Amino acid sequence: MAELLVAILGLDRLGISVAMRLKNYMEKGGQHQFTIVGYDNRDDYEKPARKQNVIDKVERKPFDAVRDADVVIMNLPYEDVKVGYEIIKDDLRDGVVVLDTSVIKQPSLGWAKKYLTEEHHVIGFTPLINADYMLEHSLSPEDGSEDYFHNSTIYLTPSVSSIREAVDLAVNFSIILGGKPHFLDPAEHDSLTTLTEEMPQLLSIATYYSAMKHNAWQDAQRLTNPPFNVLTRYLLTHHPDALRDEWIANSDNLTRAIDDMMATLREVRERLAEKDSDAIEAFIIEASDDYQVWINKRHNSEWEDKPNSNLKIENSIAGNLLGGSITKRLFSNKDDK
Repeated sequence: MAELLVAILGLDRLGISVAMRLKNYMEKGGQHQFTIVGYDNRDDYEKPARKQNVIDKVERKPFDAVRDADVVIMNLPYEDVKVGYEIIKDDLRDGVVVLDTSVIKQPSLGWAKKYLTEEHHVIGFTPLINADYMLEHSLSPEDGSEDYFHNSTIYLTPSVSSIREAVDLAVNFSIILGGKPHFLDPAEHDSLTTLTEEMPQLLSIATYYSAMKHNAWQDAQRLTNPPFNVLTRYLLTHHPDALRDEWIANSDNLTRAIDDMMATLREVRERLAEKDSDAIEAFIIEASDDYQVWINKRHNSEWEDKPNSNLKIENSIAGNLLGGSITKRLFSNKDDK
């Protein structure tokens, strides 16, 4: 049996859901024990998190939260990640595994390399959520759930210097959370994230910006129902600094995606100007048919490439799930690395 101290920096819905899953795992007889320490400097997240009773202790300083931790979930808002690494660097124990949930991985892995030592093992960690929650946009810890990652892929993006033991621990931590681990190169991860995270963000804000600049906005702003509210929600859920930093850091990928979107919009605009109903219908039907295929795959987690198809769990540290006394208390036997 392993006993792990897990520090969660960032107690939003994702962070609290990790804690809830670990608690549920122990309550159902899981062979390992987790002590969970949390930190968040946002009152609207910290106070509800304290009331959830799934965090054993909530610290007021990030370095206090990570001290002696075996696993750190780096789940801070993107604009705080760089400073976060700088603040906690002196209080991380040798052998700690840091799972970084940043939306884009290359910058955060770079900051980790700059501030941490070779005895601190950082793995990019992108858990996709249970498909049952895909249309829910709340990030509040009050909406956390122990099945938040159930039957979804968890993408792991190790750096080229990541040691096997740290990767194995990340793999098995993903399994305990209820996910299916899958590996991506950090650059490939950031390229794909452009399409699924940053383009929706940009279109959300561009839609609102265009509307507020329209000369009819004074009247139109009253005429707002779910289609407008859902599309523009990023202005409510994301801090401008975070969006700015994400977009600039991933600007090469994002500008290419914008070019592709503009080409699509120009084509649709031309067909609309011509009142070409057949072309517009074909455009909508093609997207609709493909959407139905995608949404069914997403709900059933059935993809052409099986996430674990080449992953030999039985040969990892946690083939017995986090065994080997967590490899001599997290990789302390350096001669055998």
